[in-house]
Amino acid sequence: MAALVTIAASTFAGCATSGAPEDAAIKNQAEWTMPLNEFFVYSPELDNYAEQLLISTCIESRGYEWPVPWQNTEYPQPQDFNSIGFRLFTVEIAKKWGYDFAPPANEESARLWREFVEVTDSYFPNAELDQALLDCTDEVRSIDTEFMSNFDGVNYLSSLAVQADRIALQDESVIRATAEWRECLEPQVDFPLPDNPREGMPPMEARKNWGSNEDGASPAEIADAVADAECRESSGLTEAAYERNWEEQEKLVAENRDKLERIRAEAVERKKMLLTIVAENAPEAP
Repeated sequence: MAALVTIAASTFAGCATSGAPEDAAIKNQAEWTMPLNEFFVYSPELDNYAEQLLISTCIESRGYEWPVPWQNTEYPQPQDFNSIGFRLFTVEIAKKWGYDFAPPANEESARLWREFVEVTDSYFPNAELDQALLDCTDEVRSIDTEFMSNFDGVNYLSSLAVQADRIALQDESVIRATAEWRECLEPQVDFPLPDNPREGMPPMEARKNWGSNEDGASPAEIADAVADAECRESSGLTEAAYERNWEEQEKLVAENRDKLERIRAEAVERKKMLLTIVAENAPEAP
């Protein structure tokens, strides 16, 4: 059951757009805006939060505490993620945090949820509470027959984005720029570079070299991250990958627009319903 609780603490695509026509993507490489972005309306975090609030009412009627806290239902993204949850990596970001994650955009909301997870995790093992949670979850979902449909929608959107990215990575311009990135960065770092910098940076060898730093990224990590980000720019890798992704996503939007419009319309309606549940059941903001 703890997995249900932790969903809202994660970053996931589709938390911040409204689905209005003006959300149609305008090219912005730094924010990695894409043609599919306008359809990412559904928020798994909001869905999980609303469900946890309903489960709380059910579980407390059975004599248990399930203290779901206030949350910022806008779910603003930290500075190293764009509005749909795509992780960004620029020279400016590297200078601030290296390869580390930026702090939460709303520290209070994140803190309250961490405390909630810690408190509820401390309840277990407890077979009776486990069963009560399963029963309450089943009860909530038996009323909410559309619970899984929007997950299917966001999974479909994500699959299209992955499809476009795979095609982009095989493009000659991206392959050529990747080789130039490698030629630029290899002399500046003392660890082996991965085949795909978007998926394999930084490798574990690099993290071992940097060691741990409780105050954030070490100077060595920041230096390597900045060099990496600068080489991605000077090699043209970021630009090439962005442009090819944009082209492929444009095609996919054109080919699948009817289904995408349905996904967005359903997500907009669900968001209204979820916000109503939150308004009726959530504690007041601190």
